[in-house]
Order: sequence, then structure tokens, then C-alpha cells
Amino acid sequence: MSGFNPVLDAPSTAGYHREAIEQITQCVEERIYCALLGPRLCGKTLLLRFIEQNLAQLLGWTCIYIDLQSIRATTQQAFFANLIQLTGQRLTEKTGHTLPLPDENLASSAVYRAFLSDSLETIGRDLVLLIDPLEALPTDLVQALLTSLRAAYMDQQILDSRMTVVVSGALSLATLAVGESSPFRGIARRVFIGDLSESDSETLILDFLREDGVSATGPAINKLVSATSGDVYLIRRISQHCTERVRSRSASRLGSRDVAYVINKFLRQEVFQYAPLIEAIRLIEEDPDLLQGILQLLEQDSVPRAALPLPLSPDLDPLYLTGVVERVANNRYRLQNLIYRQFLSQHFSPDRVGRVLAMAGRWDSAIDYLEASILQDGQGFRSDLLSATINSMYASQDLEQAAYFLRRGLSAAFGVREAQIWLRPPQDDHLRSIGSTDVTADKEPWIDQGVPIAADRLEARAYRYQVALRGQEAEQSVVRAIPLMVPGERPIGVVTITEELSEEPLAGLRERDLQMASFLNQATRALQTVSLRRQELALAGRVQASLLPEQSPEIPGWQISATWKPARETSGDFYDFVPLPNGRIGIVIADVVDKGMGAALLMALSRTLIRTYAIEFPNHPEHLLQVTNQRILTDIDAGLFVTLFYGVLDPSSGKLTYSNAGHPPPYIITPGGNPNMTTLSGSGMPLGVSDEANWQQSSLEISSGDLLLLYTDGVLDTQNPRGEFLGEEGMLKIIQTQMGFSARVVQESLLSGVYNFAGTGPQMDDITLMILIRD
Repeated sequence: MSGFNPVLDAPSTAGYHREAIEQITQCVEERIYCALLGPRLCGKTLLLRFIEQNLAQLLGWTCIYIDLQSIRATTQQAFFANLIQLTGQRLTEKTGHTLPLPDENLASSAVYRAFLSDSLETIGRDLVLLIDPLEALPTDLVQALLTSLRAAYMDQQILDSRMTVVVSGALSLATLAVGESSPFRGIARRVFIGDLSESDSETLILDFLREDGVSATGPAINKLVSATSGDVYLIRRISQHCTERVRSRSASRLGSRDVAYVINKFLRQEVFQYAPLIEAIRLIEEDPDLLQGILQLLEQDSVPRAALPLPLSPDLDPLYLTGVVERVANNRYRLQNLIYRQFLSQHFSPDRVGRVLAMAGRWDSAIDYLEASILQDGQGFRSDLLSATINSMYASQDLEQAAYFLRRGLSAAFGVREAQIWLRPPQDDHLRSIGSTDVTADKEPWIDQGVPIAADRLEARAYRYQVALRGQEAEQSVVRAIPLMVPGERPIGVVTITEELSEEPLAGLRERDLQMASFLNQATRALQTVSLRRQELALAGRVQASLLPEQSPEIPGWQISATWKPARETSGDFYDFVPLPNGRIGIVIADVVDKGMGAALLMALSRTLIRTYAIEFPNHPEHLLQVTNQRILTDIDAGLFVTLFYGVLDPSSGKLTYSNAGHPPPYIITPGGNPNMTTLSGSGMPLGVSDEANWQQSSLEISSGDLLLLYTDGVLDTQNPRGEFLGEEGMLKIIQTQMGFSARVVQESLLSGVYNFAGTGPQMDDITLMILIRD
């Protein structure tokens, strides 16, 4: 080890990241790839340069640093050509070997991989490659680089010399560098540059001030720690500004007023170009759940982890990866320092939050914030709110939801106290009311009211005459009926609004009415679109339902019951019973991993293919899956896939031969005082993922009294109001209480148990159940 201590010999700033230095050194000693991650400007490059200079002394390895910022390339070929040249140049400088470089016109990820392997053999000794910073590259080049380095890792398993790679990147690249889908998954250890503690931050501040010959009062140091804690680069910058402030005033000591002046000036002039915060803003605004979490932290000093509205993975914590949040005692989070808090509070104004949430499709929350911005800053943000309202209507699942957003827009943008939407359904001579009349009321979405088109009522007259009508004035309000129509077309309905009487000048009222008319024209188009889409989906749902078995087959000695409950008009779930030779029957249960029309179409195709190939391969479920998979990949290019269980049942013997393509495993439940639960093990890849996938078949015998349970993941993923999942344990508990009853009773009891567990919340996923009992 040559007496080298990687911590004690570190430069002053790097010394505050002792743990990161130790972990990287350990990776090198163990010959494990490493991904060093931390906020921008946190000192990653300084650490790697320090390691480059000292690692040869520590282990006697050749260590080279590759600066990705020095590479300028707009194509992948040019990037790898420059990377090969830079790597070769650095290796020659370190080893004295002149390495043959491949033709730059042929450069690629594979060529770089081969160049690294050839270079290892040429220099004949172990190599450490430090590559920094990944954020200098577009994400597709990062992916290509990591893929090349992974391939090189596999190659060197047969080489005498070994290469260890340390890549360094911003926290925003954590998922790409070490996430579940990363090329480095399983071959690299992640190392985070941790936050400085408050005590370390204070010590570093004192070090910087001491280097500049500046002393400070206790309150000034406390204010500096509060403002900059945890961020090495921010501490350095603010400390330098404080030094400049003291010298400009010819003061003897730094006071708390000086610190306050420096912080306020930084927030006014510099913070908008401060790279770590700009990076954090990008991450936060790309994830609405992350944004909601930050908003909670802005409202409170600290927030329990469990209260934050995002899935905090134990593998990669997205909130911590923003670089502006720290974990504190009792499993809580807080913003790291005062400068971060003040900047984020200023940046995330209600109008900005509303626009960000609108872009993410969080319409309800977006309208809340945009309404708040109107109340706070006047009508300047009305156009943003109206745009969000129209987009939310187009995205609505049904007319009730679209009408709800329309009422919200009228209330928030125009101060409408009450609004009622009336639509005329096709082939109906009535206007039908949708939703509540009170925009703030919590009532049932549909009010079963109807007004005959020919009636002598304000709504009907406005519809027939195709003109807005004003009703009689009440004490402080007036009702107006406005046709919902696009110029040149017949109305599709009417909106009646109740408004407060206003003393605003007529010109202002006229401008408001023109804006409302334009808004209602756009809202009408949105309602038309939603109505047509619902009609098409309803038709598709009826067609899809007609493809399912009308009833379960009746087989002597067996009870069979099945149910299909789509969450929407169409479904990705399906089941089937396929008659096979010699009295056998094919059993199918499947789930297209998507929703909507695309899932419904793939469901129909999958059903057709399975019925076709079941006859061709009556004894080989695994062959059926093979050919069905090939046809799906050939015929469908939509990135969709299907989980599917297919079994061939011989009712006379009870033998079930099956293959499983990624579907939740069925259960065989044997009755008794303590029912035995057996999982039908063995599962392969879902259909439609890869043309290289293979499946195996298994078989077992279902004995008299045994129950076979098949289901889709909509059962397991059912959530209660507390956010808890039913899961396999909850499902099996329900089944256990029903053993001994008929298949239909078991199926209905399980479905009822699922609904009871979910409470009053809407069904979020399709549910399919199949119960078979051998008498």
C-alpha cells in the first residue's frame, strides 16, 4: 500500500468526502466498476483528479482521466472516434506504448469496446479508467458509452489484465447510470457524494474565511451555515463574496448584516445561473410527484417520508436525487439550506406550478394553482387557466369529468357562482343535466333531470333560438342560458350560469362576455370530442365483450365459474375456453399490459391467434406461446405485450398441462382444516417482448375437491383508501374462507371481497377471475 492513506492525503475540500474516496478506492481494489454520483459542482472532478494522481502510488495500476467535456461531437460515430483518440493519447502518455487506433470512420460503441480490450493486452497491466462528467453528453450517448463499457467488462473476464471503470455524473443521471435498466446494473457499485453535515459545513466555512484572512462573528457564521449548509461549492462562493464585502468596507470582521447583504444579492443576481439549482429545477419539473413533494417541504420545515406523494424507492430515492433535499432524523426530509428554500419558493409561484402540472396532465391541481395565481396577481393568468381547462376537458375520461372541468373553468376564470351543463343526447328530445349545479358542491356526477326541447323554460328557449338569454334578476344575482355551439353548427346543449350582479363598466363586462363566448366555443368542441370518443369506446366494449365466452363450459365432475370486470369501456384482460380433441379443454387467462383501444385490439388479436394455434398444438402449450409470440411481434409494432397463462385440461384424469408467459401464477388450493396453497410455478417472458423468448411446459393433477384459481393483476393491485394493496395474501385469505362452496359462490365472494377492500374508490384496473373445482 506504500503508506498511502486516501483520506488523510486528500486535499482540504475533498477531505470532506472521506466516505466517497474510501468507497471508490475499495471498488478499484476489488476490481468493481463504480458510478460516482452527486450534484453539479459538488467536487466530483476534484475527487477523481486526486484519485488519478494517487492511485498508482496506492496500487501500482495505470490510471487515466477522460474529460468528456473536451469532446465535441454531434454524432455517435464522431463521439466514439474522438473518445478512442483521447483514450489512446492518455494511455500513451501514461505507459509510453503507442497504441494502434482504428479507422475513425468506423468508430462505434463496439469498436471502442474492442479498442479497450486490445489496449489492455498491449500495455500488459491493470488499468483504471476515470470518465467524467457524464452530464456533458446527451443521454443517448451516455447509454451507448455505458453499453460499450459493459461489453468491455464481459470481455476482460478472459484477459490476464483487468480494467476498472469509474464513471461520474450528476444526480439526474442516477437512473441511467445504476437504475434497473442501466447497462451498469449488476456490474457497478454506486457511490454518492453525500451532503456535508452542519458541523462539516461550519468547519469548511471557517477554513475558507481563514484562508482569506477574514474573521467573523458568531451570528455571521450561524447565518452562513443556515444559508449554505451541505453544498461545498455554494459555501465557497458565498464565503468569497463575504470576503469581498468585508474588504470593500475595510471592516475588521464579517457581521451578520454583511452575510444578509451577500445572500440577498446572490438571490437577486446569481442564483438563476447556479448550475446545481438549475439541474434540480429540471428534475423537479419533469416529475409532478416530485414537484408536489417539494411544495410540501416549502410549506413545512420537515416532512415525514411516508407523507410525501411519491414512491420512494430504497434503490434510488428520487427526492434525494434532486440534490436540494436532505434526510434528517426520524425518517424525515427537509430542504438543505435557506438559499435553496428561498430560491425554490420564489421560482415555484402558483402560475408556474399550475403550468407545470397542466403539462403533466394533473388538471385538477393545475387549475387550483392557476386560480390561486388569478386571485393573487389579477386576471393576467386567465388565458393560462382557460387553456388548461380546455386541455383537461379533451383529456377527460367521460362527459361527467369534462363538465366538471368546464364548471371549474367558469368559476375560476369568470367568477361564475353556479353553472349547470345541459346536453342533448343523440335521438333524444330532452336536454339532460350533467353534474352539479353548484361548482363547489360535492354531489353525484349525474343528476337525472331532463328538460323537453319544446318546453317553455330558459334552457330550452336558448337551445331552440340558438341565442344567449338572460333570466330575471334576483336580489344580487342573475341567471343566463348560453347555447353550447360552434359557429355554423346546431347547439349540442346549453350552459346555465348564475352570476353576481356587477357594477363594472359596460366595456369591461362586454370584454368578459366575449372571452367567455370564445371559451365556451372551445369547450363545446371538447365536449363533442369526448362524447364521440365515449360512443366509439362503448361500441368497442360491446364488440370486445361479445368475444368472451357467453357462459362457462359444463363438464361432468367439474364446476367452472368466470367473470370479467373492465375498469373502462374496453379492457386488456380476457379469458377463454377452447374446445380441444378428446374432450379436453384449453384454458386461457391473459392481460394486455396497457389500457384503452390499443389494448382492446391486441386482446382481440391474441384471442384469435390462441384459438387458431390451440387446434394446431393441442398437446404443447409452450409451442402455442412460441408461435403466438412470433405473430404478435410480426403483426403489431406498438410496444405492447401480453401476460398469458394457457393450460390444457383433461377433465377425465384431472391432468393440467400448462405454460405461463409472465402472468401472475395460478393457485391450486386443497381443502382441509388448513387449506394447502400450491403455486403453479414456472413462468417465462410475456408475449410480444422478444423473438428470442422461450417457454417451458409443466403438468400436474388436480385431485377431487381441489380448487384452481386464475386471476389477473387487477385483483392483486386493488388498493384500499389507505393506499395498501390487497396482494396475494389478501386474495388467498378471502378464498380460504370460501372453501367447500360452489365455484360460482367462491368467485362472487372473491369479487365482493375485492370491492369491499377497495371501498368507495373507483376501480383502477381490469379484473378477471376464473375458478375451477373438481368434484
